[in-house]
Amino acid sequence: MTRPWQSLAFAAILVSTTAPVSAETPAQRAYRNLELLRSGAKTLADLSDAERRELAAFEQLERDGKRADRRTPRQRCIDEEVAREGGKPSELALSAIDLKCSQH
Repeated sequence: MTRPWQSLAFAAILVSTTAPVSAETPAQRAYRNLELLRSGAKTLADLSDAERRELAAFEQLERDGKRADRRTPRQRCIDEEVAREGGKPSELALSAIDLKCSQH
């Protein structure tokens, strides 16, 4: 006989190991492109119009003293749920959070 928490933990592990790799956020892509431009691996002509707009928005945030949130939607979800749990969730709560946020 399995306990409910064991089933939940197993489900969380299963989902976390089979979940697809999340796509890059616009802020992550802009940061990556900025690094490639700085290193000389890319030129502005290599970037698409959308990538140039993302880069301009990213640079504007940096100039304004704001930091672009480069976390993935899944990581934002995890951070929000951990904060809701008071910052120190139990292992069971972490498993439930992982399961909930795996859909982002």
